[in-house]
Amino acid sequence: MEFVRQPRPSEACNLLGVPCHYSDIEDEEGEVVIGIRPKCSPLPRRKSSVSDEDSETESPPCGSRRVSFADSKGLSLVQVKEFDTWDIPKLPGYESTEGGGKDAEEYFLSPLFSLPMSSEELFMKVQEQKVELETIELLPGTTILKGMIRVLNMSFSKTVYVRTTLDCWSSHFDLLAEYIPSSSDGVMDSFSFKLTLVPPFGEQGARVDFCLRYETPVGTFWANNNNKNYVLFCLKTKKGLKTENVNKKSCLKTVR
Repeated sequence: MEFVRQPRPSEACNLLGVPCHYSDIEDEEGEVVIGIRPKCSPLPRRKSSVSDEDSETESPPCGSRRVSFADSKGLSLVQVKEFDTWDIPKLPGYESTEGGGKDAEEYFLSPLFSLPMSSEELFMKVQEQKVELETIELLPGTTILKGMIRVLNMSFSKTVYVRTTLDCWSSHFDLLAEYIPSSSDGVMDSFSFKLTLVPPFGEQGARVDFCLRYETPVGTFWANNNNKNYVLFCLKTKKGLKTENVNKKSCLKTVR
């Protein structure tokens, strides 16, 4: 028969306040003593960076994904937005060309020379001096001079220059003319050149003096409007304003 006795005063201090399992032990006198056996301290546990809940998270379904486009559902793939003219902001100092704005300026040529009026006259000039200016005009809406030159086909190797001055021969420069492919008729070849004039011009316009130099192994030949050079003025006028000289460049083209 088991019994429990009161602990001795000296043993009272050995009692712990934590819950314990009781077990029977025998003291030196052979008496059975009911003692307290403390539990072992719990083993340390490493904390995981991933919580249990996260580790138990279900993986996403691995089913195939479907992609559909708007046109398969009858919708449009693009959006078009239209803007009216009144949506365009106006910059400070900007004046619209519609209505009361200033008219754009145009330029025209006023030549002081004449060119051959027929192919026969041009051929005679080329036979005589080996080189002749065929046409000269101002490209529409620009200040670019474009000219065509006819030369006598004296040899395969040939070079044509346009000697030009903008200050009445105080200085000058040579502009290389370019051969026009497939322009040869067996007797004459054609070359072309372009000269850009930079505004603004004075009240008298921009004056241009030039002459032609034709170099071949046979010799060098010149065309200079009977020793007076080719002289013309580039003038500006307002758009829509008719002037007597505006159509003068038409008389510079050879009638064929």
